[in-house]
Amino acid sequence: MRPFLVLLSALLLASCGFAPRGALVMPDGLGPVRVTGSDPYSPLVTGVSRALQRQGVALADGDRAGTAVLTLGNESFRQGPLMAENFSSIQEYVTTYTATVQLRDARGNEVIPLQTVTLEREYVYDTRSPIGTPAEQELIQEELRRDMVAAILRRVDAALR
Repeated sequence: MRPFLVLLSALLLASCGFAPRGALVMPDGLGPVRVTGSDPYSPLVTGVSRALQRQGVALADGDRAGTAVLTLGNESFRQGPLMAENFSSIQEYVTTYTATVQLRDARGNEVIPLQTVTLEREYVYDTRSPIGTPAEQELIQEELRRDMVAAILRRVDAALR
């Protein structure tokens, strides 16, 4: 019975179009990639650079000819209330993280036009128990940064296929 369930699961996954995501493959003509940003030491620029290196992409440092340029900018976090309950004791908040991305090939042609990527995370904040709240907000921001790196890599991958 168990082998039958495994086979049935595999058939269902194959029929719905599921396929594991492959590695990011940069075309040969793109050349090495230089990742830039308004703050070259921002966690987003560093995270995207490291993720590209893990994918086997050659990174270029400095401003050289024949280099594709991935520009990240306007990185910002915004937090605001989502909902308040009676007596404002427990509230739901949303953290919004936005960044812009643009990719130009070695000849200066736009591969990804300038666009804004937005991610949101909702969370509950109990005003009667504020212990740990700043650490939780930092954790949410770190998770959003990690998700933003993945979202940017998916956009690069989709544009290059």
